[in-house]
Amino acid sequence: MSLFRYTAVPIQDGHGAMGGGEGGAAGGGPQHGELSAESAAALRASLRRIGLRVTDMREVRRPITLGPLAQVWSRHLRSRRQPMKAELFDSLATMLDAGLPIVEALSSLARSSRAKARNVLVMDLRELLRAGESIAVAAEAHQDWFDKAETAMLRVGEASGELPSVMRSLATRHQRGSELSAKLSGVLVYPAVVACVGLGVVVFLSAKTLPDLVAILDGAGIETPALTLGIMAFGDAVRRFGLVIVLVLVLVALTSVPTSRWFERHGVHVARGLERLTPTPFRRVALARAASALAELLGAGVTLVEALRITGPTLRSPAGAALGRTLTSIADRVEHGERFSTALQDSGQFDDEVCRLVEIGETSGELRDILSRLAERESRRADRAVDRLATLLEPAVILVLAVMVGLVVMGAILPMLRLQEVIG
Repeated sequence: MSLFRYTAVPIQDGHGAMGGGEGGAAGGGPQHGELSAESAAALRASLRRIGLRVTDMREVRRPITLGPLAQVWSRHLRSRRQPMKAELFDSLATMLDAGLPIVEALSSLARSSRAKARNVLVMDLRELLRAGESIAVAAEAHQDWFDKAETAMLRVGEASGELPSVMRSLATRHQRGSELSAKLSGVLVYPAVVACVGLGVVVFLSAKTLPDLVAILDGAGIETPALTLGIMAFGDAVRRFGLVIVLVLVLVALTSVPTSRWFERHGVHVARGLERLTPTPFRRVALARAASALAELLGAGVTLVEALRITGPTLRSPAGAALGRTLTSIADRVEHGERFSTALQDSGQFDDEVCRLVEIGETSGELRDILSRLAERESRRADRAVDRLATLLEPAVILVLAVMVGLVVMGAILPMLRLQEVIG
């Protein structure tokens, strides 16, 4: 079954009277509505039976409901596509400000861009708009590009006539988010590469070099050093079960959010405990994104309760999962008349400075500006925290790699020293 949006008028007979199928149609003016039918022809026949003739009809494209794994993949794609979305929103805002209709603006973008994925998106959005859909509905149909906060802002911007400014605000947020994510990823890439190289060296030596030395010692009746046996056992375990370990870690990552939700329903706050173990830069990035999204939604005209409920589910990183659920619970308290700042303070996840700033914003009526400044401040703090993390990680990784290689070298030298003692 498909959902159709239609406009219909009553059927008139040859004398100008209203026709009547089985029940007739009420009123003489155009009637609008939505109905489900197997096809457009079936809908026309159904309306004809009640005395209505369809003058306009189009299929309503419903957003696709994704499963848990598909949602994880969609969030990954949205994160990867932040730079492209920043460029898309910025270009659309510029052309709309110049007076170009949005359909023509999308057509221009489709001709000027060489990015295949973005061209497919732009052309699909253009066709949906030509079919009569709003930009928010068109965006909602592409969950691997746009999240709920973006579609809500587009919907409000379109209704208020402030769509260009909303798009420019989204472009700024994506640009800032992509820069911070790229910086944080760059800091973590170097330690990850070094750790993989060190682990590869250990596995190679334990599987190729040390067994030959141990065989010589066994043939000479010499006891193998414990360090050498331990390194060989570690390398053999990694070689045998490395793939299984990786698969288990991936499975744990994919099921971490549903598992933590199950525990929290039974009174065990796993996500909050894990959040305390999360490095500071990740927590600051999550708070900056939450404050920025709330400020943008409030600036677009969304109510505070709706903004909290929209922002909460979009925070799906390990550091932001608990924060997102806290914002959703705070929305319920605010809806029942509680002050936003009081609910923040009672949650226990925000420091006194943040709660005080929000209280000032509520009292002065400038909550949106306060949240925007808070987002900028947390972004700057995240930048400084990332710089400190990079400063500490590089020497720490070099030290760990030196210890690993040193242990492997000692594991190879000790058997040769014992063999030399026996020969000598």
